Parts: sequence; C-alpha cells; structure tokens
Amino acid sequence: MCRFTTTSGHPPRFVSSIEELDASLRNAKLLLCPHCKHSGTLIGHGFLRGYAEHGSEWVIRGRRLFCSDRFLRQGCGRTVAILLDCVLPRFSVRAATLFAFAKAVVAGVSRRAAWLGASTKVTSLSSGYRLWERLLGAQCYLRTKLTSLGSPPASAMTEPLAQLLEHFASALDACNCPFEQFQSQLQSAVLP
Repeated sequence: MCRFTTTSGHPPRFVSSIEELDASLRNAKLLLCPHCKHSGTLIGHGFLRGYAEHGSEWVIRGRRLFCSDRFLRQGCGRTVAILLDCVLPRFSVRAATLFAFAKAVVAGVSRRAAWLGASTKVTSLSSGYRLWERLLGAQCYLRTKLTSLGSPPASAMTEPLAQLLEHFASALDACNCPFEQFQSQLQSAVLP
C-alpha cells in the first residue's frame, strides 16, 4: 500500500519502503508544505543518510524535501524530512532493535543482557541505558497515541511497560515490529 500523501495533503513523516520515498518525490509538487501551507513549492533535496546500526557505513534513512523560496516562489525555504519507518529519528538504532530490547527486558532478562542480545557489539551499553530511559519516559505519549487505534486489553501484568507492549500487540496486529508499524500508521515517532 503506497501512502505517499496523508489526508491533510501534507507529506508523510514515515513511509515503509524506498518505493514510497520515490513516490513522495514524484508527488512533491502536489503536497502542502507543513510549515507555510503552500502547494507546488516542495522539491527533492536529496536523501537523508546516516550511520548503519551495524557499523560505520552510510545507509539511506529517508528523503528531504525543500520548500523552495528561490526565483520568486512563495515557499518558506525550510526542509521537510520523510523517514523510513524502521528508523528512530535522531538515533542510529533501528526500531526493531528497540522493540527486541524492550521485549527481552519485560520477559525478565537484565537490561545489560537484553541490550547485548538485541543490539550489535558496535553500539555501547550506555546507549542501551539511554534508550531505556527514553522509552520509559515516553510511555504516556505512546499510550495516548495507541488509544486512537483501540483501547488497551485487559492485562494480568503489573509492570506498566509490559502492559504497553501488550497494547502494541493488540492494536497493531501481529507483525514483525510493532514500533515500525506504529510510526508508519500513526505518522508519529516512537521516541518523541
């Protein structure tokens, strides 16, 4: 399913494939700039690249669109980022790694062992602890967003994060990574 445009006419924040990134570029002139609300001013401005999770090579993380204010155009001169849904904005760690980490900790594994099992050896242990704190701090935000997809299921779990992961599983079907589907479906980052 190609979701290169949202119902508001603005470019999507997250897409699930490179093909959808290409479709967003092809249809950029039809989209409204989220900053100045002008149409016909968005143009391609290159790929967003960043470090891969597994090493020092560069990978495509998304695409940038530029709201052109050149040559008497009415744009605002700002850029808009469209990211792949497997990317956590501002982090080199992928959404699937964060989900595997949280799932292992909820299952009873220590945070250290869960991070070493979920991530690569390149990523430091302190990164895992920082991401854990960010995930704990984002629980209220995530619960609020998830309630737009459905109410939380009845749970026998007492830990709040375990209840949140059950809510992810019930609201977003059984897929490989509910965090990726969350970003793609709700157009919101998992870690704000």
